[in-house]
Amino acid sequence: MTTACDDARALVPSYLDGELSEAQASPLRAHLLDCPACREEAKQGKTLKRWFEFEPAPVSVPAGFAARVARRAFAGDPGLLVPEPPAVRQRRPLLPFLLLATAVAAALLFVLAVAIQRENLPRSNRLDATGPRPPWLSRPAAQVEPAPAPAVRPR
Repeated sequence: MTTACDDARALVPSYLDGELSEAQASPLRAHLLDCPACREEAKQGKTLKRWFEFEPAPVSVPAGFAARVARRAFAGDPGLLVPEPPAVRQRRPLLPFLLLATAVAAALLFVLAVAIQRENLPRSNRLDATGPRPPWLSRPAAQVEPAPAPAVRPR
């Protein structure tokens, strides 16, 4: 008895899991021998199933383990053997810091500008030009020595 490909492909996962009776598995095996497409799908399913097979290693439980666990549970012990990680410091946003730093820098620049401006202002209210003349302006023009002429080099 042959099975159509659609029926066979629907039975392949159950066949690989060993869930089919011999009456269902026998016609499916005959179809898989005759149909290369269904055989390839069954092969891929078998490969995929190997990835999920898990054989746990035997675990030995120490004597009195259940009693210790029950005692600690009734005592209210949360059972944390690993210490809790230290609290992670929350990072504050950078924008408030930058705004504060900018305001402080602007205030310092303002104070510096005022201090420099005060240094450049005259110290008295007298703004006339009748004070003593500089020495180079107080000599007559005849006494002023002419500047030496630049030396000319012969070529």
